[in-house]
Amino acid sequence: MKIHRETILLLPERFYKLLERQLAALNNPDLNIITFNYRDPDYSYESGGYHPVEINLYRQGDCWYLNYFTDFAYCAGPFPELEKEMEVLFQEKQVYNSFFGRCYLEHADSLVRLLLENFCNYVEMEVYQVQISAD
Repeated sequence: MKIHRETILLLPERFYKLLERQLAALNNPDLNIITFNYRDPDYSYESGGYHPVEINLYRQGDCWYLNYFTDFAYCAGPFPELEKEMEVLFQEKQVYNSFFGRCYLEHADSLVRLLLENFCNYVEMEVYQVQISAD
């Protein structure tokens, strides 16, 4: 199945290809919502590592649509915990970043493309373990 290509922003083609490969590997035509969780098992507040990422897609007819891409990071403090550092909300056409808040997707296009290119590089480096949940 194909993933709908965003028209407001040109996302890296390799990002789409990566998700299409993972959807094809599931080989389940009854799924309508899928969440991919990418985790670096060595990521911690103390030693760093690759940020956890969550990607959600939903299906309409024969096409999958990106719902959100969320990058998590540990927030400093006496009790560090994972928080959203950056979130791309494709359907709302908005981006949230913990440093500058919310903005429209079109105003953060280079930042979003960089985020997704880096994510694809990390996947190719095989730093993540992937968990999939489906509805």
